[in-house]
Amino acid sequence: MIERRRILKFSAACLAAVAAPHGSGLSAPAGPQQAGEADEFGGTGVAAGGATGFFRVAKVGSRWLFVTPNGQAFFMTGVYAVIFSDENLVKRKYGDTATWAHYTARRLKSWSFNTLAEYYHRRLERERMPFVAIIKPSGNALTNRWGFGPRAIKDLISLTDAKVYRGWRGSRTPDVWDPAFEAYIDGWLRRHGDHGGIIDNPTKSPWLMGIATDDTDYLFGFGPGPEPRAARMHPHLGWIVLVANFEQKENERDKVSYEEPKVYSKYALRDFLKTRHQTIDELNAAWGSTYTAFDSAGGWGRGTGLLDENGHNRWAGQWRDDGEPLGMAPAVKSDLDAFLYQHAKRYFSVVTSKLRQYAPRHLVFGPAFLNGWGGLTREGILRAAGETVDVVQVAIRDQQALELTARAVGDKPLVTWEAFLANPDSSHFRYPNKVEKPQWPLVFGTQEDRGRGYARKLDFLVNATTVTGDRPVAGIKLWAYKDYMREKMNFGLVTLSENAYDGREAVAKPGKDPWGFPTGAEERDYGDFLSRVREANLKSVDVIRRELRGGH
Repeated sequence: MIERRRILKFSAACLAAVAAPHGSGLSAPAGPQQAGEADEFGGTGVAAGGATGFFRVAKVGSRWLFVTPNGQAFFMTGVYAVIFSDENLVKRKYGDTATWAHYTARRLKSWSFNTLAEYYHRRLERERMPFVAIIKPSGNALTNRWGFGPRAIKDLISLTDAKVYRGWRGSRTPDVWDPAFEAYIDGWLRRHGDHGGIIDNPTKSPWLMGIATDDTDYLFGFGPGPEPRAARMHPHLGWIVLVANFEQKENERDKVSYEEPKVYSKYALRDFLKTRHQTIDELNAAWGSTYTAFDSAGGWGRGTGLLDENGHNRWAGQWRDDGEPLGMAPAVKSDLDAFLYQHAKRYFSVVTSKLRQYAPRHLVFGPAFLNGWGGLTREGILRAAGETVDVVQVAIRDQQALELTARAVGDKPLVTWEAFLANPDSSHFRYPNKVEKPQWPLVFGTQEDRGRGYARKLDFLVNATTVTGDRPVAGIKLWAYKDYMREKMNFGLVTLSENAYDGREAVAKPGKDPWGFPTGAEERDYGDFLSRVREANLKSVDVIRRELRGGH
């Protein structure tokens, strides 16, 4: 199992080991470098075991790190969504998208970023820069998009009574217990091809670090719970399943009809409770309920069976905005928490087993990302992720979030999701900074302050140490490459006109970048975010390098 998950632990003595020849079928990377020389993949110049020809993770002493195909320690500094907004603008500036991709990779490296995070432009796969791919079965399976599965998968949110679950209904979460969900993932990985490809050329590349299982935008309920309080919170999926209908024939929102009306998650909860309580009388005694059967006895919302539960019974609790229903007996909460773990484990097990079947050389990253909105994903979901994937992707707001996440996940590497805004000093100067309370994302008045904020956060993450003495953070991913017009947020390293926030390109006066491409022509002069970002990225690598060399 350890070898299968490509998670290796090395003692400090391994740092001096000579990289062994790789034996994989991947394109051969360069051989081991001299001490102190970074390899072609952006390693630290310090060995962390032998060369394998693909990326893996390793715990070196108390610190989790990536290891390059050549065997060097690697701390990830990545950028999400390296794409462009306007193809015509790109063609005017660069001539074509291939040239844009080549120089975009060079720009990122010049700012000391070393990884293309999820949602990169596919042309960038040719630019010899580590990248993380993503599949998104949880959203696409709901309509059986591209016909990869035998049928559409049901959305659990749509199965609840709007008078009972009164939270956000705009998101979806799949019935992961349906066998068709696993079949859809299998079909995606075998047949995806022109729709983004996973088992075509990318998995033959040593530059592919791994594959993320999903985006939590399509896994509603995997986001933050009530503790600590987040800007926005997701519902408890155990409770959602409890109050959901046990059958559905059509979904008007998704314009889908179902030949198989069974809701598998509801039946999975029924079977789980049968195992825990043996008889319906035992369940009633624990819950204070009055069910007459584990199955249906009269229909959803009308009958007296467990399957008929729709949330109107007092023991099921009443919805409240923080996602934890009010008024549940302790036994109900305990059972639903335990089922939540089983539900999450089902999701992670199904997706990761298929990824390991079709891409066995590469790491499995958890969905991008858990702990959203400055909060903390529920413990059962984090525990299931830690037991299943190779790299857990989370937001880490502060030391408390680090401790709670590491405790739930276990001894696993973490990669964080970060965002910083300075709308007043950006191409979005017309729009005030948007911030949710508790504060997320971090907001600033100038690009210089934004850069200082990034540097402080990266310094915290690189040095983040749990009470057990572990340093689980193996990398950071910044959202995103460019500013976003729809959200009107200054997420980007570059403006809407593809000018870098470096104090030279994103200005009113026209000019040229170091490669001769046009810059400037902005409405205003904007400040320098990237100088401090580059310094912070370089410092992070230096901290790791010195630590692995024993402080020298």
